[in-house]
Amino acid sequence: MLERDLYEPVYNYLEVRFRDRLQPARGDLRHITAITANAGGNSTGTWSKSDLCMISLSRQKYGITWRIDLHGFEVKPLGSCTVQSVHEALNHTSLVNFTYLVWHTEDWDEARDECSIILSRCSHYGVGLITFSDACDLRSYVLHLPARRHEPAADAFDEFVETRLSQSDRTKLLGWITELRR
Repeated sequence: MLERDLYEPVYNYLEVRFRDRLQPARGDLRHITAITANAGGNSTGTWSKSDLCMISLSRQKYGITWRIDLHGFEVKPLGSCTVQSVHEALNHTSLVNFTYLVWHTEDWDEARDECSIILSRCSHYGVGLITFSDACDLRSYVLHLPARRHEPAADAFDEFVETRLSQSDRTKLLGWITELRR
């Protein structure tokens, strides 16, 4: 499969399985997931765009404030994931709070050099690692390493939303934020 052919199945995984990781045990979660590979934004950088994103607004049941986080996902098809892929995902931290490398590999084995090197580099830089062996089988997706939080520049979130999300997603997000500010 080509990279672009993986976006829809990965989107489904994010919507059905990954989202559950963000849900507070006793709180609320609102989220927007989008395929952003071909969206606007900085087109001058080779590694300037995540392939997918998820914006999450969450609050603990007894919490006073809502938390907003931006997650970026860099997708790599079978046979094309290298250490450079980790750096590509890492570059997204200039715009997102959490970045993940999502790798299609049929034979994940941490003892294999290729796998252990990718895992080690992801761990070193705080890049999350998700692998899958069958893009359409949600049970084949494995989160090997959660991403560490990064703090992009203050205007980066707005720039990302304005240039990479559809008008309908921006309207939905702004509606939630307006509602939650009251």
